[in-house]
Amino acid sequence: MKSFKYLAIVGLLTTSQLDAQNVTTYAGVQYTDSGRFLGTADNPKNTELYSRPNGIAVDNNGRIWVSDEHNIMLLDGNTSRNRGGYRGDPNSSQSMGYFDGAATASRFTFPTGLAVHPTANDLYICDRDNSSIRKGSKFVNSSNSTLFSTYAGYSDWTGGYVDGSLTDARFRFPEDAEFDASGVLYICDFMNHCIRKITGGQVSTLAGDGSQSPGYTDANGKSARFSYPSGIGMDSNGDLLVADRNNRCIRRIKLSTGDVTTVTKDVNFPYDVIGIDDKIYILEPTCIKVFDGSKVSVFAGSTSTSGYKDGALKDALFGQMFHFDYNPNDECLYVADYGNNVIRRIPLNLEVSADFYANKTNAIVNQTVVLTSSSKNYQSLTWEITPASYTLQAGSSLSDRVVYVSFNNATSYTVKLTAKNPSGQDIAAKDNYINVSTNSLAKPVADFTTSNTYPTINSELVKLVDLSANNPTSFSWTITPSTFTYENATNAQSRNPEIKFTALGLYNVSLTVENANGNSTENKTNYIQVVGLSNGVIKPIQAIIYPNPSKGDLSIKGLPSGTEYRVFDLSGRVIIAGNVQDEIVELHLNVGMYVIQAQVNGNWNSLGKVIVNP
Repeated sequence: MKSFKYLAIVGLLTTSQLDAQNVTTYAGVQYTDSGRFLGTADNPKNTELYSRPNGIAVDNNGRIWVSDEHNIMLLDGNTSRNRGGYRGDPNSSQSMGYFDGAATASRFTFPTGLAVHPTANDLYICDRDNSSIRKGSKFVNSSNSTLFSTYAGYSDWTGGYVDGSLTDARFRFPEDAEFDASGVLYICDFMNHCIRKITGGQVSTLAGDGSQSPGYTDANGKSARFSYPSGIGMDSNGDLLVADRNNRCIRRIKLSTGDVTTVTKDVNFPYDVIGIDDKIYILEPTCIKVFDGSKVSVFAGSTSTSGYKDGALKDALFGQMFHFDYNPNDECLYVADYGNNVIRRIPLNLEVSADFYANKTNAIVNQTVVLTSSSKNYQSLTWEITPASYTLQAGSSLSDRVVYVSFNNATSYTVKLTAKNPSGQDIAAKDNYINVSTNSLAKPVADFTTSNTYPTINSELVKLVDLSANNPTSFSWTITPSTFTYENATNAQSRNPEIKFTALGLYNVSLTVENANGNSTENKTNYIQVVGLSNGVIKPIQAIIYPNPSKGDLSIKGLPSGTEYRVFDLSGRVIIAGNVQDEIVELHLNVGMYVIQAQVNGNWNSLGKVIVNP
């Protein structure tokens, strides 16, 4: 998403102090029977009593949804909230059932796999023993109840197999669900031995024939055969992975063609699967395995021993596990440990890596420079700049990922960044990295950037940050159209104004700066695109960007041939523009963050943000 062609690795010094990270109990009180509960709706996560937690999904805000015996729970920070189902003894005759409604007026019967819509943030539930797909409204706050409704199918204790409209469709004990990036929902239809697809209000069969007879065949679409598929997840290429439980293998469905192939047979009754970067993580009853493209190895837990033990990855013990999910915010897997009635946290990346870059390394006195961390696997950042003759701009702090800083003296500055996570720290230091000179007799050269070129309407505060050279003494901003407000006592003459946008669309931004030697103007057309809130005013384009994040090479598929597209860096520059050929775009981008747009029906629409890691 950001094009950082100015990345310089000069005088880099890296040190590491690393210890192994551990499997930990994230929520719940461990016990091995079932039927325990707390009658209160909201409880500290370390005192919550789950009963047979099964499904788990991370929403777009990093909250964690959990399905237990008959309930839908939400881990919101340090609080576990009962958002749906029966708040009482799970062995009671009142605990299970099939009722739509708000909060605990709803009823479920052994809900299993969960999935969160990639933009709307709503929850989708495989209500397994009701053979239906249910929907829960996104979490807003604790005073707003989650509203549960039937999304596809209806309550049927024996289940069935029917493709068609959402109300006509039938499932047989659906076990897991997964969205792709464009919002298409896939269902692991356990007892029909097939994978279903829901899009445009219609349910269809993606792979397998819906037969009640299991089989094993690699083939295209309905010619393929599965045996009790129990989990699904996307891989880094945007294709669907299937944990084909009774065939003891991992399968891949190439979504562009419908072809089903076998990824590996070196697994034992896999229950769930997920692709992260170039690896595939596989959930078995008592362990997590990882496939690196050539071999399968145990990542955490034991293949032969169940139990309950936190600690180093391969020393940890788990009870029966059915589903897991990945939280990109802390790069950890979260597992519903059914056998121990707790939620476990498993870190994927054991080492923190510190690095950073500047938008320029040669600056004028008082000119703002943008320092950006490209560190990996960190939980906290600390910047050090020496000498200390500098000024932080636009409200930034020395713990931010992006720091705006102007330098007061004509000299060279050393920059050091310390990145930390629970396992240790890493330090990147660049000696004499920013070289500052004075040019008091020159007229100013206007330049600026923004904290966000892709904000949401009436919501996100956007900072416009002056980057002009040669000490301007006055600033004049022009933003069109005028559907915005200045915030926090800033205005059009502020050096770094703060604004909120009140209407959707594309905005032009212009900055004129002046000093005693002259003036300069910088114009950026269609610089900021304001988008709708998550309940959606703008319909997303049905295109997939993969892999995302990437390491430089990525593709866009799903756009019609001839569609115009463009790629912006975070300074608002169009760095790539072109037309789609053969319904696919291949891109190579430098480390950073970018926004990709496509023109549909005469309007530029956002496809989303892209991250390119080192």
